[in-house]
Amino acid sequence: MEWSFDLRMKKSRLSVYLDKPVLDALAAYAGRRNQSLSLVAEAAILSFVSPEQSTDSLLRRFNRLDKQLQRLERDTQISAEALMVFVWVWFTANPPLPQTSETAARAAATQRYDAFMETLGQRLARSSTAHSRADDSAVSDLAEDFMARRPPHPQH
Repeated sequence: MEWSFDLRMKKSRLSVYLDKPVLDALAAYAGRRNQSLSLVAEAAILSFVSPEQSTDSLLRRFNRLDKQLQRLERDTQISAEALMVFVWVWFTANPPLPQTSETAARAAATQRYDAFMETLGQRLARSSTAHSRADDSAVSDLAEDFMARRPPHPQH
């Protein structure tokens, strides 16, 4: 190992020998982060010789993950509440069917549910979800896809 000091750079120069896999991993990491090899190597050495720096970095990462988890929990609670309100409104607005229509309605509901699940599965498989897209047309696209696959409503 050799080192030298250049007054213009105000940093010491260090030459090290690395195994090819280690150098490849370092280069790949630096490339992913769009940083120089020197900067990545310096940060790695600093975290090795100064555990406090590494601990601070780890704490920041945990705090970030905690905030993401809290947002996810909040979003899940909102979704569950929205579903409960929808079901309550649905039951309030739609009276129970008479016994004579119940069998036909169950058959139609089963077909509509199967069409809905097929549409949902296809959209999730191609990663085209309404939630992942920012435009308002995503929800109408989902409705159009469902309506295209929906079996005709039986007439009574």
